[in-house]
Amino acid sequence: MGGKKRRNRQAAAIAIENQGDILAKQTAAQDQYDSDLAALKGMQSTDFYKDLGYQGYADKVQGVQATEMGQLATGQVANLGPARGYADQLTQAQGFTTDVAGLARGQDTGLSNVFNNLQVSTAGAEFAANEADQALAASQNLIAQTGGGGATALAAAASKSKAGIQADIDRQVIENEKLRAQGEQGLQRDLLAQGNLASQFDLGQQQFNQSARQQANMFNAQAANQAARFGAESANQFALADFGAQNNMSQFNASASNAQSLADFQNRANVNAQNATATNAALSQDAKSTAAMDLAKAAGATDAERGAYNIQANLLDISTNALSEQDAVAAENQAVIDLGKMSKRNIFG
Repeated sequence: MGGKKRRNRQAAAIAIENQGDILAKQTAAQDQYDSDLAALKGMQSTDFYKDLGYQGYADKVQGVQATEMGQLATGQVANLGPARGYADQLTQAQGFTTDVAGLARGQDTGLSNVFNNLQVSTAGAEFAANEADQALAASQNLIAQTGGGGATALAAAASKSKAGIQADIDRQVIENEKLRAQGEQGLQRDLLAQGNLASQFDLGQQQFNQSARQQANMFNAQAANQAARFGAESANQFALADFGAQNNMSQFNASASNAQSLADFQNRANVNAQNATATNAALSQDAKSTAAMDLAKAAGATDAERGAYNIQANLLDISTNALSEQDAVAAENQAVIDLGKMSKRNIFG
């Protein structure tokens, strides 16, 4: 029992020797705790997100710039002009005539009365007269020889024979006159027929010439009119074809110009739209990047502040633990002292 008390008194003596240092450490730990607690309480919590707001770009959005297409081209209508006409022409016919003036007429035709120069044949009469004369001479010789009984009869016979010869000559003359009259009548009839035929030929020739001239006039007029009509129609067709070609060319040029204008307009519109899209995409990306950066900064600042708070909290924990330890050491040391006091020996002098 006495040994235990002695050990208590010895321990208390040591505790008393260490009490100053322990209390100093306890005070320092308390000061550190108080400082850490005050520092922790003094830390401000900052909302680094409150001033960020929405980093929009609506006020910066680039709209598509309107593109002026301009006035479209229109085809110029060609001037057709008046149609080319033609006037009917009647050209003088270059007819031909048949000269009938040289036709033989009347005695010039060569017609003649073939009975006009008929001769009376006297050869037979002369032969008969010679025979009668010979017979009469023979009769006279006979009369001379025989007497004149038969001379009268012979003379009468010779006279009768010559009378017959004269009658035959007269008959030939009458027959010739009759034939000559008939020939003259036929000649006059043929001449009249020839004259009528010539007149008819003249009339027919005149009609033929007139018809030929008229036909020539009509042919020439038709040819001239056809040529004029062909020329007018050709000129009008050429003018119409040229008119159509000019209009087609004008329409083609206008269409080509309008197509080019439309293509240019669409290209400009596409470029404007692409520029606006690219600009807006860039603005959107910039806004997103700015917002992301601001959020990152706020997050970083928040993390930094949280880290500082955690550090301070950790320091407070450390100081709290240290204070607790020092309080425990001081309490334990005080308990040893108190236990030594209870050992009934004044170790404090």
